[in-house]
Amino acid sequence: MTKQTTHAYSLVGSPAGFTISRWCTLTAVAMLAISAISGFGQQPQATQPETAKPAAEKKPAAEPKQKMLGNYSMHSSVELGGVITQKDGSRAMWATMVNEGTGMRILNQSLELRTMNPSKTPFFDTLSTASFGYGGEPNDVSFLKMSKGKLYDFTGSFRRDRNYFDYNLLANSLLSTATAASPALISEPDSLHLFNTVRHNSDALFTLFPISRVSFRIGYNHNTNEGPTFSTIHNGGDVQLSQWFRNALDTYTGGVDFKLAKRTTLSYDQFFALYRGDTTFQIAPTPFTLANGTPASLGVDTLAGTTCGTGANKTAEVVNGIVNPYCSQTLVQSAVSPTRTTFPTEQFRFSSHYWDKVAFNGRLTYVGGVMNVSNFNETFNGLLTRTFLRQEISTGGMGNGRLAHNKRDSLNGDFGVEAELSKYFAVSDAFSYRDFRLEGNNILVNETWADSGTPPPIPTANLNVNTPLSSLVDSTSTTPNNYFLNQKIIGNTILGTATVIPEVKFSAGWRFDTRNIVDPGDDLTWHQNGMLLGLVATPSPIFRFNVNLDTLNWKSANGATPSNTYTREAPDKVYHVRARASVKPAKWINFAVTANDFEGKNRDPLVNHFEHSHDLSFATQIIPSEKFSFDMNYAHDDVSSQTDLCYIYVPTAAYPLPSGAQGSAGTCLQTADNPGGTLPTQSASTQLYLGNGRYDAPVNFFSGAISWAPSKYFRLNGGARVTHTNGTAEFLNPLMVPGALQSKVLSPFSDLLINIAPQWAWHGNWVHHGYDEAGGPGPAARTFHGDVVTLGVKYAF
Repeated sequence: MTKQTTHAYSLVGSPAGFTISRWCTLTAVAMLAISAISGFGQQPQATQPETAKPAAEKKPAAEPKQKMLGNYSMHSSVELGGVITQKDGSRAMWATMVNEGTGMRILNQSLELRTMNPSKTPFFDTLSTASFGYGGEPNDVSFLKMSKGKLYDFTGSFRRDRNYFDYNLLANSLLSTATAASPALISEPDSLHLFNTVRHNSDALFTLFPISRVSFRIGYNHNTNEGPTFSTIHNGGDVQLSQWFRNALDTYTGGVDFKLAKRTTLSYDQFFALYRGDTTFQIAPTPFTLANGTPASLGVDTLAGTTCGTGANKTAEVVNGIVNPYCSQTLVQSAVSPTRTTFPTEQFRFSSHYWDKVAFNGRLTYVGGVMNVSNFNETFNGLLTRTFLRQEISTGGMGNGRLAHNKRDSLNGDFGVEAELSKYFAVSDAFSYRDFRLEGNNILVNETWADSGTPPPIPTANLNVNTPLSSLVDSTSTTPNNYFLNQKIIGNTILGTATVIPEVKFSAGWRFDTRNIVDPGDDLTWHQNGMLLGLVATPSPIFRFNVNLDTLNWKSANGATPSNTYTREAPDKVYHVRARASVKPAKWINFAVTANDFEGKNRDPLVNHFEHSHDLSFATQIIPSEKFSFDMNYAHDDVSSQTDLCYIYVPTAAYPLPSGAQGSAGTCLQTADNPGGTLPTQSASTQLYLGNGRYDAPVNFFSGAISWAPSKYFRLNGGARVTHTNGTAEFLNPLMVPGALQSKVLSPFSDLLINIAPQWAWHGNWVHHGYDEAGGPGPAARTFHGDVVTLGVKYAF
């Protein structure tokens, strides 16, 4: 039976999702700063001698209009509470799509300080900070902004996002012992490529003299994404791997802005980015062992009753949890490939609107990147009966085990100008230049232990996973490789706009670019051009309409370039129409209709690609008073594509060749121009069959909401969101199911706020999450339903 993915869930609400040691980090910094300066600049009050006054003259103190902290006016709020969740159905899909758990929360927090006397607040004039999501939400965010007049601006943020994915139709083995008449799959409730990662992003930017003629900027961004994930490798029986996924990117920025003249700025920036890829993997836990207790994986495509071995050694793959040593299997599968990439970047920008009727802007950027893969090691130990391999170790052949060294040089530039030639006509032109060169080399050292040679050292029938490596042929190969790739893209777009009458504007333009790609053995060039048309009409103050049409055509520039597109399946002809109409019959009513239509095609006889994306949406908003509002949205989207493809199908008694299958036809027929095809005279199991790769996903989306506030003590919001998909696709495996292509997502919601006392409010929120699929469960059902209730108390002043 197939080994199921075993994984200790680490979701929101669990200890891994509950840690809040870094919550509101930026807020804490702000509070420390406030505590240090809250008394600074506060002048001591002179003690007034007590003077007897008639009782009648005493008056109650006037209630302050705003809260003060030293010389700052202060506004703050905090909302504390918790989340209660109830769910049934697929836990994996709940975590993938909702990822909410029960627990206490810091729902929201905000603080704003504004100076009342800048001369008495030397450190900052304004400060604002906000946080939400701490205590177990999948997304935690904190912001901080500070400024001191003309001296400086500072912005900082921290964000934590948990990303969980477990959609069991992805990379599913689709194993079955059933017949075509009864296609039941072996249960696999989890995806073989499940991942559970956490992204941390910290960002800071400091600007000195922000509104002066010369200003300086310095910034830093730290971004990590790591966590446990699973994958598979086609080695020793499609083995599942347990990965620790970790990528990190640190970006340092510095820049200066020169305000040379009125509405004219020159900017120079330097960036330095350091990428660290430290993902490692090893064989995932397996329930099977050898007779000596060594864990052994037979891969994800193991079925009860499957046999292996020959003669007296032929038995089932697994007997009482013990693996037959003569089967293909994996004992060790691991890899370490630390990757380091640096991207030093220089950028020059300018913009000018010095003259009222002419504007310029431009940018020039140079990037020199270097990438190294050091201390590379990938190890396999087990048995591959197809190639008689027992062990393979791959390492880097450069110094210190380095596998690869690559360099990338890139020069990019843009220049644009816009001129208003008269009150009736304006013209703009945008030029772009992209040029990069990538060159690299790698050396792979491969050492194998196999039962090879003539004759082999061990009789083939006797080779098993316990065969000592010393009795096999040990061979080492070293494979160097050098490669380069150049790509240059030069483009220009010119656009003219005519104001026929004040209510009608018409625009027309032309876009052209050329792309050249050079690599060892190829020098390929393509041209792209297309028309741009636009119309804006405002016949009355209550109605506005605009429409745009873009066309694009790709064409090879010479006979040395064999196709019209630089990627084989890309469209070589495209048109794109966008239109929007809005009506505002009264100040409190808004209606809008939007249409977006995109179509592309590639009629190369070996491609036959067609794609489209159609969208029609409608939105309305009605706000008759401050106490009541209503909005409704509807959209219909249809994304579709198809491309000729060739596939292999081995018919069996249980699953015969599908009716209408065409072998060695069209794109799959072997000809002088298509040597990779097959011939009709070949056997059914060796022919290539023609498919169309069809995918069509029409989606209907609806949302509606009302807001009602009958008094200052009470506010109610409620509504629903519905997404319905009724799609189809070409299924090359009879055991495949539509999955999300035929699904419905339903989310009704409500929100209640009650002001229970001055500055105090009670807040309640309810959301129902429902996900259903109509096309069959496949390896395991993915349907779920659940409710999320959030209760909180808010204090604000």
